[in-house]
Amino acid sequence: MPENEGTPRALRINFQFHVPRAVRRNIHGAKVDRALDTITDRVLGLVAEDFPAAGKAAVRGEWVYPWTDRRQKYVLADGKAELVPDEGKADEEGPGTPKAMRIGFEFEVPPGFRSIRATEFNRVLDAITERVLGLVEGLFPWATTAEVRKEWLYNWTDDHHVRTLAPNEFNTPG
Repeated sequence: MPENEGTPRALRINFQFHVPRAVRRNIHGAKVDRALDTITDRVLGLVAEDFPAAGKAAVRGEWVYPWTDRRQKYVLADGKAELVPDEGKADEEGPGTPKAMRIGFEFEVPPGFRSIRATEFNRVLDAITERVLGLVEGLFPWATTAEVRKEWLYNWTDDHHVRTLAPNEFNTPG
């Protein structure tokens, strides 16, 4: 019996479509919602057909204005961290606020399910990617770049905690 047979596994794929700062046109929330709904329906249909091992799906769609995004990469060597210069600042040009439509899918395979070959989940991830990128070209034409993150996870631990913070003058409705 494999040691990870009872471990929950998940296939996760996240997309982020960037609208450059220079696009001044107002993108209505209804258009974003329609794009997210259509993409969700098509991906769930594809997964039901191509990845029947999935027992549960979670979908998260967002329309975001990232006022700050302070991700930095470091190279760790010889006991010190060296900052890697960020080369991808093309989207920073022009006035306005950067905007992005994000949509993420996670398909959980129930514990104890048969072994799944890497070729199977790679095929599914590639099919989902092609489907979503094709849809976005028509449904969300403001995007100029897409980020896709594909993961196959063994959820050895998944500690998710939500904590209510003490009320104060800023976080309490007045």
